[in-house]
Amino acid sequence: MNFKNILFRTFAATALIWAVACEKLEPNNGSVDSGNEGVAVPGVSEINGTVIQEGNTLVGLVSDSNTSKGIAGVVVSDGYSVVKTDENGVYQFKANRYAKTVFVSIPAEYQVPMDEKKQPVFYKVGVKKNQVNRNDFKLTPLAASEENFTFIAIGDPQCANDKEVGRYKNETIKDITQTLSVNQSTGRYHNAYAITLGDIVNDKPDMWDKLDSSMENVHIGNNVYLPIFQCIGNHDHNAKADSELTATDNYNSHFGPTDYSFNRGKVHVVVMDNVVCTSTNNRTWSYEAGFSQAQFNWLKADLAAGENKGDKMLILCCHIPFRGGANSGGASMNKNKYYSETLALMREWNEAHIMIGHTHYIQNYRHLPYRTKNGLCVYEHVHGGACGGWWSSNICVSGAPNGYGIYEIEGNHMKDWVAKSTGFPEDYQMRVYNGNQTWTGKLKYTYNWYQNSTGGANKIKYTGRSFLKDAFVVSLWNDDDANWTVEFTHNGKTIPMTRVSSNVMDAAAVSYFFNECNKNTDSWTKALYHYWYVPSPDGANPSTLTGWTVTATQTIPGSNVKNVYTCGTLQTDYTGF
Repeated sequence: MNFKNILFRTFAATALIWAVACEKLEPNNGSVDSGNEGVAVPGVSEINGTVIQEGNTLVGLVSDSNTSKGIAGVVVSDGYSVVKTDENGVYQFKANRYAKTVFVSIPAEYQVPMDEKKQPVFYKVGVKKNQVNRNDFKLTPLAASEENFTFIAIGDPQCANDKEVGRYKNETIKDITQTLSVNQSTGRYHNAYAITLGDIVNDKPDMWDKLDSSMENVHIGNNVYLPIFQCIGNHDHNAKADSELTATDNYNSHFGPTDYSFNRGKVHVVVMDNVVCTSTNNRTWSYEAGFSQAQFNWLKADLAAGENKGDKMLILCCHIPFRGGANSGGASMNKNKYYSETLALMREWNEAHIMIGHTHYIQNYRHLPYRTKNGLCVYEHVHGGACGGWWSSNICVSGAPNGYGIYEIEGNHMKDWVAKSTGFPEDYQMRVYNGNQTWTGKLKYTYNWYQNSTGGANKIKYTGRSFLKDAFVVSLWNDDDANWTVEFTHNGKTIPMTRVSSNVMDAAAVSYFFNECNKNTDSWTKALYHYWYVPSPDGANPSTLTGWTVTATQTIPGSNVKNVYTCGTLQTDYTGF
C-alpha cells in the first residue's frame, strides 16, 4: 500500500469517528449514550443555550426525564473538581489529569438512576485525555418525598471463589431481600438503599464480574429493586498494579468512582476510599488509613456545595475505621491523613454518622470531642463482615453472627438501627454464656472465660477474667459505651448487670475457630468490650439455674427510641456458629 492510500484511509477513519461523535451531539438530543461509559467528542461550542468555554474538557447536560428541561444546581464532579449545573442544566469544567469518571451527586428530589441490571448508574467511566468529553445525565423526579428512608450497610463480602459468592448471594443478599420485603408489608423499611463498605472481593480480580452479578436485580417486592452502592476496601485494590491510581481500575470499571456523594431526603451521603497504598511489589502491597490532600480537598468542596447543612444529616461511608488511635483494624492510621480534619467538618451538620467495615466485628464508637449541631457526638458504626470469619463459619471474629446493619432515617436524624444477623430474626442481639463452661473441640485446645490459656499451632494467648467464674456472661454485639442497659431477672428480682471494663475475647468463638476450623492466627481472636456479667445468684452454677432472663435495652441517641431485647437460654454448644 502506498503512502497516498495510507493517508486517505487514515483521513477517512478520522472523519468517520468525527461524524459518529457529531451524530450523537445533535442539538438538544438529551443524551449522549445509554450506558455508563464516557464519550469523547472533538469539541462542543454550545449545549442547551450555554456557551462552552475553551479549555473545559468535561461538559454535559443534566436534564429532567419527564420535561427534558435542564436542571439547575446539580452537583457534578470528577472526584477532584466540584461544580454545579447552570440555569440551563449545563456543567462544564476542566478534567483533572488523573480523573477516570464523571458523576452527579444525585439530588434528593430525584430517583437513583438504575441500569437494566437495577444497579445505580450516576456516573460515566472513561475520561479521555486532551479531549472534550460530553456526558449527559437524565434524572427522574421522585413521586413522593423520601425524607424517611432505610439505609442498609453491608460490611466485607470479601469473596475469593465461586462458593463464597454463592454464600453471599444466597445468604446475605437473600436475607436482606426477605427482611425488607416482610417489613415493608407491615409499614417499615420503605425507600430502601444499600451500600457495601469495602472488601467486595478478596484480592481476586477474576471475582469482580461474579460479585457484580450477585448484586444485580435485587428485588424486594411490588416491582421495587434495591439500589446497592459500593465502597472500595483494601482487598479491592489490585496488588499487581503499578501504582495506586491503576490499583482501582477493576473497581472503577464495575462500580464507578471511589469518591462520590448522593442525597436522600435531608441526608447527604459521602463515600470515600480511605485506603492509602504505601508500596507495591507486584505481588502484595501495604497500606495506611486516611485520605490524600486531593481527596480531602474534594471532600471540602463537596460538603461546601450543599445547603442548610445545619438542618441535615451527614453519613460518611469508608472502609477502615476512624477510631483506634495509633492503629485501626490492621492498618496504620496516620493522623496527618485528614481524619481529625474530616471529623471537624462533620460538626457543621445537624447529625453525623460514619459507616465502616474492615474489622470483621461489630463496634460502635462515639467521637466525643466532635459534636454536631444537635449536640450529639459523631457516631461511628463499625460493621461485622457479611462473610464473618472469611466464610469459614456463620460468625465474625468476635463471635457475633454474620450480618449487616439496618438504619431507619427520619428527616435529619437516625431514628433507629439494628445489627441484623444473617439467618436470625431481628431481635437476635445477644448470646448468654455460663462463665464456668470450658470450650474445646476436634483439636482439643481448651478455653474458658476465667482462665488464661494458649492454643492453636501458633500458641495464641487467650486472656481470661477471673471475675467471670460463676457468672452469667452476655455478648451484646451491637453495644456501645453509653446507650445500653442490661439487667438480670431471677425469681422476680431484677439487678443490673455490669459491663466488663476491660476487653474480652469470646471463649466460645475462639475455641470454635481454633478447634473446629483450624484457624491459627490472631486475626481470629478479637478482644472487645461488648460484654456484660453478673454473678450467679447464691453462687449457683449458671447451668443449674432456671427461670432467669437477661434484658438489654438500647436508647437511640437523638430519637430516644427504645429497643428491648431478651434472652433466657444459655449458649452451651456451637449451634449457629
